[in-house]
Amino acid sequence: MKYSFQDLPKSGKVVRVHQLRLSNWCDTTRYDVELPDGTLESFFEKRAFGENGADLIQAHWHSESSIFKFIPEFTPRPIASGAYRSNPDAHYILMEFEDMDNETVPGPEEYMAAPAALQLRSLGQSPAGKFGFPVATLFGHLKHSNSWQSSWQVWWTNHMKFILEREEEIRGQHTEQNTRLVDDYMSKVLPRYLGPLESGGRSIQPALCHTDLWPGNVKFKTDSGSAVVFDANALWAHSEVELGIIRNPTSQLGDAFIEAYLKKVPISKPREDFDSRIIMYMIRHEVCRASIYPDDPTLRDV
Repeated sequence: MKYSFQDLPKSGKVVRVHQLRLSNWCDTTRYDVELPDGTLESFFEKRAFGENGADLIQAHWHSESSIFKFIPEFTPRPIASGAYRSNPDAHYILMEFEDMDNETVPGPEEYMAAPAALQLRSLGQSPAGKFGFPVATLFGHLKHSNSWQSSWQVWWTNHMKFILEREEEIRGQHTEQNTRLVDDYMSKVLPRYLGPLESGGRSIQPALCHTDLWPGNVKFKTDSGSAVVFDANALWAHSEVELGIIRNPTSQLGDAFIEAYLKKVPISKPREDFDSRIIMYMIRHEVCRASIYPDDPTLRDV
């Protein structure tokens, strides 16, 4: 593969190209560039191919750019995105490279600093004033629409209907028990816990959410000791969506992380529904995992 240097500093000299192999869905490369004054700058590129690759890169670009706008101190700076001039079928996003500590999971306060700041700074600033996102995003290699909706209950219900039906198409027909569980989730759980957010004089505003804050996407910066977040699937959503993956036992984080977040971001009303809402949101991540790993039988038994 011929590398593309088209968006690197024109006055610099590329002194190192290092393939990182950090993703199952795209190629990842680090470029080290020596500038005329002798300083070294490093850049990170994700590269994917074909129509699905174009969708993946577009989703990354819009997600990372949107989040950087609100929390630039917590996320690598996006620089450019497009297709290679030498190969229009190859699509890329170029970002500043951050050295990260891959061995240590940040503690609760450091881990939750970025999502808390993102919620507080973005609340009510959705460009459409609605829930959704300007482009489709992907969970792994699987694409889903983010069409704008004024009602959060309508948006989440449509989204869960789509991903649950897709999971069944990928993995095969549900058992009778799982069919009942899906029906109960859609017809009973969602109206019960989403409806009160937007009724009885209550309302919620869209906040920008990362939506994939598992420990692989939250790392310490090696130069400062503060945490950095990346690989977002951004969404203008109910802010508590962010906590579903934090509560998920597979993330191995726990209540201390949610408590750290709640020190800064208030619980939505009705407060007594909070724990149930987080479990409701957690299910989305497990359905998507079951879809991208269809040969793992345990993912239908969560």
